[in-house]
Amino acid sequence: MTADALSAIAALAVDTHHQAKLWPILAGLPVAGVDGTLSTSYGRFTTAPASCAVGKVDAKTGTLSDVSALAGAAKGADGRWKSFAFVENGTAPTATVTQGLDGLAATVEGCW
Repeated sequence: MTADALSAIAALAVDTHHQAKLWPILAGLPVAGVDGTLSTSYGRFTTAPASCAVGKVDAKTGTLSDVSALAGAAKGADGRWKSFAFVENGTAPTATVTQGLDGLAATVEGCW
């Protein structure tokens, strides 16, 4: 799946026209630094500047041998929901790649 397709799916979950039906999808995603594959026990959202987004980003990770992805939604500093998808191809998943994806999500949220 492309990053554009992943972002479009996440956008549907926060679109006010579809929110009543699709909100459970967003509510079921891991929360940055709190639970699931985004919890601090996985080393996610633990370092500055991404740590400012703890509890403020709902997303799903995806990892293959040479691909890392993070897609979801965050309520921006302006109060509006924003969807995003970031896919890093051709690099083995490492802490540096993971922290970079987390930093991008924090940027979407608006705290970095």
